[in-house]
Formats: sequence, structure tokens, C-alpha cells
Amino acid sequence: MAKKRPPRLSCKKINVTKNYRLFGQGDENRNLCMKKHKKLLDSMKKYGYLASFPIVCFRNGDKHLIVKDGQHRLAIAESIDLPVYWVEEEHDFDVATINNTAKVWGTIDYAEKYATNGLPDYVEGLKFASTHRLPIGTAFSLLAGQTCFGNISSAFKDGEYKVKDREYADVVASIYGAMIKISKDLKANNFLTACMAVCRIKAFQPNRLIQGAKKRREKLVSYSTRDAYLDMMEDIYNYNRKTLLGLKAAATMAMRERNPVNGKTT
Repeated sequence: MAKKRPPRLSCKKINVTKNYRLFGQGDENRNLCMKKHKKLLDSMKKYGYLASFPIVCFRNGDKHLIVKDGQHRLAIAESIDLPVYWVEEEHDFDVATINNTAKVWGTIDYAEKYATNGLPDYVEGLKFASTHRLPIGTAFSLLAGQTCFGNISSAFKDGEYKVKDREYADVVASIYGAMIKISKDLKANNFLTACMAVCRIKAFQPNRLIQGAKKRREKLVSYSTRDAYLDMMEDIYNYNRKTLLGLKAAATMAMRERNPVNGKTT
């Protein structure tokens, strides 16, 4: 018996035009928001309109071309006088449903992309996260000397991320790891930021904190703020010690000195 041949895949013809008036907008399209698409504008200025990313259209009952996907590409192309590539879909479809099938890039995706491209700071960040078993965003924030990933997010996604203080990050990660081994209740971002704060104190002794934690395990519970964790850390740091250190005040001052203009802690 002869084998059945697989059905032929029909390829859509890619058309090109600079007659922007050919296209109309459908009711289901999102409102144009050019401010949110600055990176798309920059890429189109750099690479032009790539034929591999055509606008998808459908002819309505009046035989007019309605843009189903790509209205921002169309608007940008018109604004900088680029030719537009487009294909015509025979069947109407819900663009929101189609777009929801796409996987949104996560932090790990950006990190692996730039690491694969050979950027050493991203390679180092991934290794650091693996070594200390930290979330990717937390690891990269630490290496940049920041408590919040939002402070480095833009540079990170643009491939411009830089490791700024590996020695400091190693100390913070080691203390955080040792403390959550003693009590898993400390596994929280606010506690990590507290660890970052105390590590900015010149007189701080990490082993003294860890030893105090082992003796005062009942103090190692979950809190809702960084300052509450600093109070707890000061208590266990000074337990049974003749020389006391105002850990919370010193940590707060050290973090403020890093941001003398706006007083924000990072």
C-alpha cells in the first residue's frame, strides 16, 4: 500500500507597501501607546522593518484590510517612513487568544540569553545564583549591590547589567544561607535586605551573629519588615556579650550613607 503524503503547508504571501492608508484598525485592537513601545521604535530604527515579522490582516465584510496583529509596528513604520510587510489571513481570529499563547520572558530567560551570548557578568550571576541557591533576581541584585531587582531591571533586560561588588555579595549570601539553615522561618526577602544592611557595618562580625542565632533559636521567627528583622538580629548579636553594638541603628546609618541625596536604602 502506497504511503500517504503529508498535506502541503500553504505559505502566506508576504506583501510590502508604504501605503499606510491600506490598513484599518479593528475594535478588538488595544489602544496605541507609543510610550510603552520605545524599545520597539529603537529596534526598528536600527534594523528597519524585518520581513520576518509581518503585520497580520483580515479583510472584513467591506473588503477592507483590518490589522489583527501589529498595529504598533505599523504606526512606528509610518512615523519613520519604513515600508511595511504584511500578510493576509483568510480566517478571522481573536488576537487576544492568540497572543496569550506566547510565553512571556522571565528573568531566567534574559540571564541565559546574555550568558549564552558570552556576557561575563550574566555568566557570573547565574553561577552565583546556583552556588548560593538563590532566586535569579535576588542573586543579580546582590551582585549589583541592590536590595531591589527593580533598580537594575532595565539594564538587566537590555544586556547592560554589571557585577559591582562580588565580595560583598558573597558575604551577604553566606550569612543569609547560614541563618536560614538554622531556621527556615528566616527565608524571606525582608530578612535578606536586613542581612545586606548589617553587612555594610564596618565593625560587623558575621560569626558573632550566627553563633548568637544558634543560642537564641526561639527568636528566629518570621517578621513583616526589614526593621523588625534588624531588631531581632541586634538582640541575638548582643546576647551574652559585654561589648554591645547598636546593630539596627548602625545598619540604617550605613545604608543611608550610601544614598546621601534621597535617603533611600538600597
